[in-house]
Amino acid sequence: MKIIDKIKGMIKGERSGYSLEELGEVLCKYGIDVENVDKSSDLSETIYYICLKHLAETISKMPWELRVLTEKKGKERIINHKIDNILNLRPNPYMTATTFWGTVELNKLHHGNAYIYIEADKNGFPKHLWLLPSNEVRIWIDNKGILGSLNAIWFVWTDGRTGKRYTFEMDEIIHLKTHVSFDGLSGVAIREILKTQISSGKNSIGFLNKLYKSNMFGSKVLVHYPGELEKGKEQKIAANLERYSATQGSGKFIPVPAGFQAQLLDMKLADAQFFENNRVSALQLAAAFGIKPNVINDYTKSSYSNSETQQIDFYVNTLQPLFKAYEQELTYKILTPRELEQGYKLEINEKILFKMDNKTQAEVYGKYLSNFAMTPNEVREDLNLPYMEGGDTLVGNGSTINLENIGNQYKRGGE
Repeated sequence: MKIIDKIKGMIKGERSGYSLEELGEVLCKYGIDVENVDKSSDLSETIYYICLKHLAETISKMPWELRVLTEKKGKERIINHKIDNILNLRPNPYMTATTFWGTVELNKLHHGNAYIYIEADKNGFPKHLWLLPSNEVRIWIDNKGILGSLNAIWFVWTDGRTGKRYTFEMDEIIHLKTHVSFDGLSGVAIREILKTQISSGKNSIGFLNKLYKSNMFGSKVLVHYPGELEKGKEQKIAANLERYSATQGSGKFIPVPAGFQAQLLDMKLADAQFFENNRVSALQLAAAFGIKPNVINDYTKSSYSNSETQQIDFYVNTLQPLFKAYEQELTYKILTPRELEQGYKLEINEKILFKMDNKTQAEVYGKYLSNFAMTPNEVREDLNLPYMEGGDTLVGNGSTINLENIGNQYKRGGE
C-alpha cells in the first residue's frame, strides 16, 4: 500500500464511544458541573453572554448583496442572482439565514474559529452551506507535500457522534476567525485570553447565589451563651428568641437570660465595594469585544448624544473590521475566478444599522434628491416602496449648475 493511501486511511479512520476523561470534558463544555463554578460553562457569565449575543444578533440581521464594480457605472448591485437565496434566505434545508449567520458568529467568538462547508452542485456552484462544529475541526498543514501540494492547508473534521473523519481542501471551507491570531491561520478565542476575567465574573455570581441560598442577606443576631455547642440547645435558644420577637408585644424588646450576649451581625456588599469591582470587571470584558457600556446596561455617564457617539464608534471600530473579514472570505471562496476577474464582490448592506425617524429620513432623502445624489427609484428602494416609471432619472434644484457652465448665464444671445 502506498504511503498516500495509509495517510488517507488514518485520516478517515473510525472510533466508537468516549473514554471517561473525554466524556467528562464534553459534559463540562455544556456546563453540567453546576456545583463547581470554575468548571461551569463560560456562557454562565452574564457580561460574556451579552457580548456574544449582541455581536451574533448584529451579524444575523445583516443582508448580503452581490455588486460589480465597472468603469462607467461604478458600483452596481446585481439582483436576481442565485447566490441571494443561499446567503439571505436558506443556506441549507435546516436553517434560515438569520439563524445560520448568528450561529456562525457565535461559534467564531466562543471557539475562536468558525468553519462552513460549501456543498457544490454538479456545475460547481454553491448548493448549500453547512456549519461544522468548531471544537471538532482541526487545521492541518501538509509541509511535506504528501497529499499532493506542498504546504497545502487541509481541514479535518472528526464527527463527535460517529467518530468518522472527513477531510476538506482549503477551497471547500469558509474559514472565519477572530481578530486575534498569532499565525494568521487560526483565531484565538477571547475567553482563552480572558480566562481570569471571566472566572472572576462567574465566581461573583456563585458568591451571590450562595448568599441567597444560605439566607445571609440582611441583619443577623449573633447570640453568645455559656456552655457547650450542642445541636439541641442551639435550636431551642434560637426558637425561643424567634418566637418571642414575633409573638410577644411589639417585638422591639427581646429579653435574654443572664450570661447571654447579643450582637448584631450586618453584612453589606457595599462595604466590600462588591458592585464597584463588578462594574469595572464588566466594562473591561465588554471592551475586549468592542462592546460599548450602553449595550451592557451601564448608563452611569450616559446621555442621548453620548449613546449616539457610542453607536457610531461601535460601527467604525468593531463592526467595520468584522464585516470586512466576512466579505473578503466569502467573496474569495464562493464566487468563481471569472466573476472575481469581472469585478464581482459580495458585500454586507450596512444601511440597516442606521435607521432614522420619519422626520430625519424625509430631510436626508430630500437633500439627496435635490442635489442629484440619488434617483427617485433609489430612494423608493431604501423606503421599501416599488419602483415608478421614469424614476431612474436624476432630478434636483434648477439653481445648480455644472462647473463647466459657470458664467454662461450672463452671456447674451447664447454666446
